[in-house]
Amino acid sequence: MLKPLAVCVVVASYTLAGLNPAASNEFGTAEEAKAMLIRAIHELKADKLTAIAEFNHNDPRFRNRDLFVFCFDARDGKFTAHEAFVAHDVRELRDAYGAPIGAEIYSNAKDSSITEIVFFSPVPGSTELAVKTAFVTRIGDQVCGVSAYQADRSGKLIKEAQPQRW
Repeated sequence: MLKPLAVCVVVASYTLAGLNPAASNEFGTAEEAKAMLIRAIHELKADKLTAIAEFNHNDPRFRNRDLFVFCFDARDGKFTAHEAFVAHDVRELRDAYGAPIGAEIYSNAKDSSITEIVFFSPVPGSTELAVKTAFVTRIGDQVCGVSAYQADRSGKLIKEAQPQRW
C-alpha cells in the first residue's frame, strides 16, 4: 500500500520541480520560463539599468537553452533587451503565420500579473513550426517576458496547423 503512494509522491515532486524525466532537455519549459520572468521582475525592481544590461549580456540567470528575457519600453514599444531586436518596435513582430503578436503583447501586458500570448514559431534547426507561449508582464515603464515552446506530457513540442484567431 505504501509503494504506490511513494511512486505518486516522486512523480508529483518531479512534475512540481519541472523535472519531468520524459521531457526534452533541448528546450526550456513553461514553468522555467515563468520562474525566469519572476527573477527578472525582482531584478528590474531592484535596479532597472543593471537588469537590462544583464538581460542583454546573457547573464546565466536570464539565459537557459532557448529561454531568455526580453523587454521593451511600454511607452514607445522599442526593445531595450533582446538577443536580436534591441531598438526595434515590438508592435512590428508577427508570428510565423503573420499574426500580430507584438501588438498583442504591447496591448495586453499588465502590471502585477503575467499574461500569456500564444503564437507559432519556427523550431530551431528545423523547417517545422511549433506552438510557443510568451509570458509577459509590465514593470514600471518596461514590459518584459520570456517565451517557451509548448510541449505535451511526453515532452514533444506541440506542432499545429494555422490557428483561427484572427
